[in-house]
Amino acid sequence: MKKLMVLDGNSIVNRAFYGVSQNLTTRDGQPTNAVFGFLAILNKLLDECEPQALCVTFDRKAPTFRHKMYSGYKATRKGMPEELAQQMPVLKELLADLGFVMVAKEGYEADDILGTLSAAAAKRGDECFIATGDRDSLQLVSEQVTVLLAATRMGRSETVRMDTEVIAEKYGVAPRQLIEVKSLMGDASDNIPGVAGVGEKTALALIQQFGSLAGVYEHLADPAIKPGVRAKLEAHKAEAELSRTLAEIDCAAPVETAPGSYKRNQGDPAAAAALLAELEIHSLVGRLGLSA
Repeated sequence: MKKLMVLDGNSIVNRAFYGVSQNLTTRDGQPTNAVFGFLAILNKLLDECEPQALCVTFDRKAPTFRHKMYSGYKATRKGMPEELAQQMPVLKELLADLGFVMVAKEGYEADDILGTLSAAAAKRGDECFIATGDRDSLQLVSEQVTVLLAATRMGRSETVRMDTEVIAEKYGVAPRQLIEVKSLMGDASDNIPGVAGVGEKTALALIQQFGSLAGVYEHLADPAIKPGVRAKLEAHKAEAELSRTLAEIDCAAPVETAPGSYKRNQGDPAAAAALLAELEIHSLVGRLGLSA
């Protein structure tokens, strides 16, 4: 069994940017905190999992099929801070120099690429680790797919391992049922509406009892559903069904899934070392196996 690791690039770089002091800059004021934090997380993940292949996924600015389906999707999100935007091209240049394959697909989110690659790995009997700071990917967890929730705290990277047992203990549902939960409770960060007035506690209880969104609506007359909740469900069925579609990760995105596609290549270690030196991030040169 081989190991594939897939990194949610946008999610991890955001965690790095906000988790590492924004005072981390070069002497001439160029911000480097996101680059430093991302590479520190990446290095720790490599040490912990020792994958044979690794892919870094990124979102594209173009609207996805979800935006076209629902104009309000992610409409409340703020734009990327300029200090972070400045670091993105530098980070991608470093990743290329380090030999890592990056993937982005117009019309799809990084989550859909995570889902597609993890599903393909599981289908061929490989193990897949998804590194992200976003809990949306928990729906992808299976016996062969593990989510590593990445974060940077006080300048140090850490990960929380989320497998089927942890999800069952924490939420009382199977990973795929988290899609059903979100269809009811919505998601403020993605502006997914859900059922107005139904929060996480109620959504979890409904899915634990009835199994799915469809199961909830098939049993609206069940006395276990309180009249007030029943009224909300009746009034917002269309929003719930839309939310379920928005919440489900597409595991059939048109990206390369063949074995060996994401094996680390030779890259340009000398260029990576030179760029890190230019950024004054000397501590990572040795940790990344580069020569100064």
